Order: sequence, then structure tokens, then C-alpha cells
Amino acid sequence: MMLPELLQQRNQLLRDSVVLSHQRAAAGEGEPTDVSDNQRGTVLVEGSRSPLTEQMVQQAVGKRSDAESGYISIWNWQGLENVTASARGLDSHHHFANSYLVGFQPFETKELWVPLYTLAMRKEYQYDHLQYAGLADIWQTSRQAYYQKRGDCEDHAILLADWLINLGVDARVALGTHKGEGHAWVVAVVNNTEYLLEATSKRRQSSWQAMPLAALAEGYEVEFQFNREYFWAKTTSASTRSYRGKHWIRKSQFVRG
Repeated sequence: MMLPELLQQRNQLLRDSVVLSHQRAAAGEGEPTDVSDNQRGTVLVEGSRSPLTEQMVQQAVGKRSDAESGYISIWNWQGLENVTASARGLDSHHHFANSYLVGFQPFETKELWVPLYTLAMRKEYQYDHLQYAGLADIWQTSRQAYYQKRGDCEDHAILLADWLINLGVDARVALGTHKGEGHAWVVAVVNNTEYLLEATSKRRQSSWQAMPLAALAEGYEVEFQFNREYFWAKTTSASTRSYRGKHWIRKSQFVRG
């Protein structure tokens, strides 16, 4: 058998493996009705002795109109700027950004490329305002993002980052712009190398080596990033393609419960 045929056979086996795992995980299609993830939590702000609670956030957001609360909020706290972010969820309440990563993975895998491949096969991209009666920005938890057929960039990125974290990867959701438009994507650090993962990509790549280096990714302007525990803000207005270093400061820690 010629080399191209061997590669084609290998890739088909990889695709079949993902499809089989996906089918097993999705048997009985639809979100489990007996699972309710806890998004409640408190944010401990660096440099402040007083925590920022979800109740405080929801009280502040409750004074806004439905249209206004449909946008992501970046919070200042006791004179400290950009300490965390919150967004409106499917339950119509604002929750801290970290809380949307609920520790969910649809099925077990040892291959780092499988989550991105699964997203490409399973989830359709759709703007929030088209899906939620004109509201600009509604976030899905990682679990909801897997079972909801459609979602936008944040939903894709949240599921991808959470799944990779379960695989032991330092993965974060990055918030900023892409070519001038508000956007969310994933940065993953593997073997001390930063990769930029476009969670909304529908290209079905089948190797980690095919993932783009963050340092070479053009058009992305990052402002904030978060994982399950921490929220980071950039300390300079200058553009950067590096997601670690002195130009980043860890602003807060999310404590669930």
C-alpha cells in the first residue's frame, strides 16, 4: 500500500474512533434532565480584602434593562480595574466567567485534538442575537454547550477549554477581538508552547501538530483570559501574541460554592 493510502486509512480510523465515542456519549441525544451544575461562587480579588459575590453582581445587573444585561460585563472592585467578568447565562442570570467551565467532558480521550475535532462535527455556529430574541451575548456552560446544537464563539471556547483542562492541559478562554470584531478563542500551553485554538473552526484536523502557534496567529487582539479558577487582564494597551509574561496580571481567583 502506498504512503498516501496509508495516511488516508489512518485518518479514517481516527475519524471513526471519534464518531464512535461521540455516538456512545450522545446515546439518547439531548441534555440530561437530572444534571444541574452549580455556578455559584465568590471572586477573591488580588489587592482587596473583600470578596466580590455573585449576589452583588446580580443585584447590579438587575438594575439594567434586558438588552443591557445581555452583554458581557467587566467589573471593577474597590478601585481595582478589570478584576473579573460576568455574563448572562441560559437561566437569565449573570454568573462569573470562570463558573461556565463546570468540569465537563463528554467522553474520555487521551488525544488532545479530539475535543476540537468533536466540536467541528457536532456544534453549529450561530450568533446569540439570532438564537435568543435579539440579546447580544448569552453564554452556555461547557455542559450546555455540548448538548445545545448551536452556539457562538464563547460557547465553543468554553467547552473546548474545559475539556482540555480535564486532559491536563493549561487551557484558557481568551477574550478580545478578531479582525476588529468581539471574539473568544482558546489558548493552550503544551510542552511550554502556546497554541491558539479557534474553537469555532469547522476544519477537521486530526493531529495536535497541525494546531497553530499563538505567536503566528494574525488578527487576534486579546484583552482578558480565564480558566476554572483565575482571571487575567493585560497590563498594556499594546498588542501581544504571548499569553504569559509580565504584561499579564492575575486579577482574581474564583471559588466555587
